[in-house]
Amino acid sequence: MDINQVRTQLATAKANVLKGDITTSLKRFIYALHELTKSSAPIPVELKSMIRDISVEYNSFKQIKDELNINFAYTAGEEKKLLVVCMKAYEHLAKDANKEESYEDALKRKKSLDQHLIAVKDFLSRNFLEQADEEVEKALKFYKDEHKVFAYLGELYLQSNYITRAKHFYKKATEVEPDNQDVARKFIEVNKMQAK
Repeated sequence: MDINQVRTQLATAKANVLKGDITTSLKRFIYALHELTKSSAPIPVELKSMIRDISVEYNSFKQIKDELNINFAYTAGEEKKLLVVCMKAYEHLAKDANKEESYEDALKRKKSLDQHLIAVKDFLSRNFLEQADEEVEKALKFYKDEHKVFAYLGELYLQSNYITRAKHFYKKATEVEPDNQDVARKFIEVNKMQAK
């Protein structure tokens, strides 16, 4: 079991559920729980705490709990039970998510996202930081699962020498794509730049 990988997956799961994306969050959470349950090593207290916090967030999604008649309650030692509950919820949500967005809707959403990203690039090229930040906010309303968006934003801010904001977006990119080594390297590089 790779504890760091599990920790990253749990952190990403928490970040996703806090922004309301429970489907992506559950995917990460299930991965982490699966890794923990297949290992015979004791689960560190820090990870148990993260699992508990995320479970509390899941329980706040009343509609899912009611539709499936489930409870995301977490008790240490019952990780397998929680894993089964989460898998049931994920299957239900993933099935609905595939139905939700038609091709036309996806195209419209993607076009809106692209328009705002182009505006971010334009404002940054003219050093209009506040306007660029506003366009980022608008763009993220149309964000769904385009993995490269955060890395792209990080690069835009980096090129305009806004290191702190670039670091923020590369960090988000590593949370969305924990296995992407290029993004991880870029985050480390920007982190070092900021430290200078």
